[in-house]
Amino acid sequence: MIDVYDVAIIGMGAVGTATGFLLAEFTNVQSLLFLEKENSVGRIASDRRTNSQTRHPFGGELNYTPEVMKAIKRYSDMIPSYTNSEYGRGYDILRRTRSGMVLAVGNNEKDYLRKKFHDTVKPVFPDAELMENREGIAKLEPYIVRGRKKDEDIGIIKLQADMVDFGELAKSFQDNASKHQDKKINVKFNTKVEQIEDVPDGYDLRTKNGEGFSARYVVVSAGSYTLSLAKQLGLGGDYVAFPVAGKFFTSEPVINGKVYTFQEEGVPFAATHADREWDGAVTRYGPTATPTLMFEKDNPDIKEFIDNLDPVLLDTIISKKTIRNIMLKNIAYSLPVVGRRLFWKYEARKIVPSIPYADLKPAPEFGGVRTVGINKRTRELKLGEFTLPEVPQDGVNICANMAPSPGASGSLGIAYKNVLKITRALGLDFDDEKFTKVFGTLPAV
Repeated sequence: MIDVYDVAIIGMGAVGTATGFLLAEFTNVQSLLFLEKENSVGRIASDRRTNSQTRHPFGGELNYTPEVMKAIKRYSDMIPSYTNSEYGRGYDILRRTRSGMVLAVGNNEKDYLRKKFHDTVKPVFPDAELMENREGIAKLEPYIVRGRKKDEDIGIIKLQADMVDFGELAKSFQDNASKHQDKKINVKFNTKVEQIEDVPDGYDLRTKNGEGFSARYVVVSAGSYTLSLAKQLGLGGDYVAFPVAGKFFTSEPVINGKVYTFQEEGVPFAATHADREWDGAVTRYGPTATPTLMFEKDNPDIKEFIDNLDPVLLDTIISKKTIRNIMLKNIAYSLPVVGRRLFWKYEARKIVPSIPYADLKPAPEFGGVRTVGINKRTRELKLGEFTLPEVPQDGVNICANMAPSPGASGSLGIAYKNVLKITRALGLDFDDEKFTKVFGTLPAV
C-alpha cells in the first residue's frame, strides 16, 4: 500500500527544508514527507564547502538591478530574524564578519562603482559608504592595500556582510519541522526520486530503491535535477539547464571578511571574491564559472546530461559575447599548471597584490555545481531563482524551485511563496500572526 501525504518535498537543501518548516510550524497541514537522495540534510548546494557562505545580497553584487537587490534583501533578512528566534537557538548558523566590501581597481571600475553606489547600493543599503582613500581601506583590509602600486587607483563600497552555514540552517529547519509529533512527518534519506506521475487526487512518486509514495501536493527543490523532474509533468519545456562548476583557491588567512570585485550587471555568475573561511583557517578565492558535463560535483550523470542536450546551450555560450568571454576566461583558469598561475595573476593579485604564487593553492575540497536556467525562446539566462509553473495553473499542485545562487539566501522567502500556493490549493490555514511575531512582516510576493 502506498504511503499518502498532504505534501511531499523532494530535496532537503535550504529551500526544501524551509518549505517544510513553514508548513509544519505555521499551517494546519496534517502530513508531510521529506525525500532526500543523500544520507543527511544540506549535503549538496547548501553545504558550506560548496558555496561562499554569504548572505546575499550584502550590497557587493553589482550585477543585480535595484529591483532584484531589494527582493533578495527582503528575503535574506528573514535569516537573522530566524536565527535570533527560539527556532535558531542552539545552532551555529550566522556569523558577522569584521568587514564587507566591493572593490574597484582602476579609473573605469571606480567610475562604475560610484554610479552603482548611488543608483543601486545606497538606496537599498543606507548605511553603505563609498571610500576612495587607501588609509581608510587599509584599516578594514590591510592586504587589499599592501604591495599595491602607488599609481593604481582603488575604491570600495563599505558594507556589512554576514557568513551563513546554509547546511546548518537546513538542518535546523528540518529539526524544527520534525518536532511536531501531532502531525505525520516523515524524513527519508538515501531516497532518490526517479519518477513523478500525475494521478487522480495527486501525484505518485517512485524512487530508485523501489519505494512508492503519494502526495496531494509536491515541492521539487532538487537543485540541478529540479528541471528534469518538472519536465516529467510537462513543466519547464521552455527551459534548458546550464550546469556551471564553481571552483576555488585558498591562501593563508589574509582577509577579515568578504571582498567582492567588479561585476557586470545582468551576468548570472559571481565575479571572483575573497572570503574569510568559516573557521578562519584560510582565505578562499573564487568561484570560477566553468561549463560542466556534471549536474553535481564529482558525480557524473550521463543520462541527465544526454537528456538535457539542446542546441540552445552552445548557441547561448557562443552568441553572447559577455557570457562567452567569462566562460573562456574561467576555462583557462581550470587548465592544469597554467590555470593556477593565470588565476593568481589576474584574479587573486587584484584583491591581494602581495600574495606569493606559492601561497595560492587549488582547493578541490571546496566548490560545487549550480544550474542556471536558459529560456530557449528568448536565449536569456535567468538571474537567480524562479519557480515552475511560472504562472499558477488550476489543478497543477506542483512547485518546482530553480534556486541557484543566491537561492539559499532567499530560502525562507521562496518557501513562503511555496506555502502560499500550497495553502490555497489544499485549503489550509496560515497563521499570519504567529509568523509576523518571528519575522516582523509578511514578505511581499
